[in-house]
Amino acid sequence: MNHNEAPTPWICHVCDTKGTGESLVCSNCFKVCCAKHLKHVTSYNPESGLYQLMPVCLDCAIRETIR
Repeated sequence: MNHNEAPTPWICHVCDTKGTGESLVCSNCFKVCCAKHLKHVTSYNPESGLYQLMPVCLDCAIRETIR
């Protein structure tokens, strides 16, 4: 980002809180959310054979729990 540019505002899709600066994105739904509504969960990567931490929003985490 150029120092002359103003930060782009964003809105958390879970709680509708407005934020500025760097946003966080869910790795499942690719929607923007605030840090309070994003957690990191382990996910198996079949290509590498390793587990990795993936950022997941509260909505997607609840959806996975219900399944």
